[in-house]
Amino acid sequence: MRRVRRCGMPCGGPGEPATNEPPVTAVVPRRPTMTQRERMMAAFRLEETDHFPLHVRGVRAWDEPWCATRHESYAPIIEAVREHGAYETGIGIGGGAVFTAYPIEAQTSTEDAGDWIIHHVTIETPGGPLTAAHRTSTRGLPGLATEHFVKTLEDLDAILSIPYEPLRPDLSHFSALDAEIGERGIVMCAIPVPIYSLARLTGSDRLAIWTLTDRARILAAVDTLLERALDMLEWALEQGVGPIYATSGEEFMTPPLAGPKDFREFVVKPGLVVRDRLQKADMLRHIHCHGPLNGILEEFVTLGADCLHPIEGPPLGDVTFEDAKRRIGHRVCLEGNIQIGDLYHDPTDELVEKVKRTIDAGVPGGGFILCPTASPHTKELTAQTVKNYLAMIETAVESW
Repeated sequence: MRRVRRCGMPCGGPGEPATNEPPVTAVVPRRPTMTQRERMMAAFRLEETDHFPLHVRGVRAWDEPWCATRHESYAPIIEAVREHGAYETGIGIGGGAVFTAYPIEAQTSTEDAGDWIIHHVTIETPGGPLTAAHRTSTRGLPGLATEHFVKTLEDLDAILSIPYEPLRPDLSHFSALDAEIGERGIVMCAIPVPIYSLARLTGSDRLAIWTLTDRARILAAVDTLLERALDMLEWALEQGVGPIYATSGEEFMTPPLAGPKDFREFVVKPGLVVRDRLQKADMLRHIHCHGPLNGILEEFVTLGADCLHPIEGPPLGDVTFEDAKRRIGHRVCLEGNIQIGDLYHDPTDELVEKVKRTIDAGVPGGGFILCPTASPHTKELTAQTVKNYLAMIETAVESW
């Protein structure tokens, strides 16, 4: 809201009686002067906006098939996002965990386990067969990997023995999605982070152990995947994809899985090459990274992050939004940090106070996007969750 004083004189104006009453303040809604896309881009670039953007992560209000398959409890939130929210979506380049266009022979089967369907996959590699399994919920819950392709260092050698053929996917769907979103938001292109791809193959705990026991082997694998990822990035740039590229998975080298030294060696060092190529092409970088970031927060500036999400405070993270704003907010747009668990379970008055604190911390100086830390992840939303989402949106709108 923009507050406009109707009378600020200690006495009456011409023809008016003198008065000692305090000046009257009228609340006048601020008229938007920017589109949602302009607002988001300005926030990324730390430029002035008419008001901060609101991105309700995971609510794909523009996506009619997605909306049509949601439980009716999602409807009020979808409508509120359509009215007030900025859209943020993207595409992936593909290529699987080892970024190759080489055809990989695979056998699949499924197993009914009641509340879960277990999907078994076996792939053939020059080094022998590798197996993995993934559970999907029959009740709308998030999926779960229960077996990873890489269980030994020999398995790692096997999967990297798959012949490498550069990926050259048709990326015309980026332009189509960008046109569909239009001025309602932004479309990003996700590019792979080598350590994330390794974690998908090994599992986070096994990867963390190997960074200690077999560091050279993991660094060599990172180098191999980085070379392939850079080739994919180059292809996307040649196809005119941009101006925002997104990475995630840096969180697999954050505490408690790894320390600051590991983050610098396995994430920052290879990430600098990506940073330099993006900046040379005048592109922007969005990084999504959960977890305790206090000891590595400034490394995201080094990585060339233009926007960092979600900056989790205690107890799931260890840096407050206020501290993050003070330390890097003059260099990086901060997108966050309304905890998804709070949206699901907090009393609404407590949730509103948290939203207000985040807004108060984020607004000064610009470079701020109000956003939950994660997407709504249940098939059906409780009345309390819906109430909290709407309260978050209403609190944002009232502050405009």
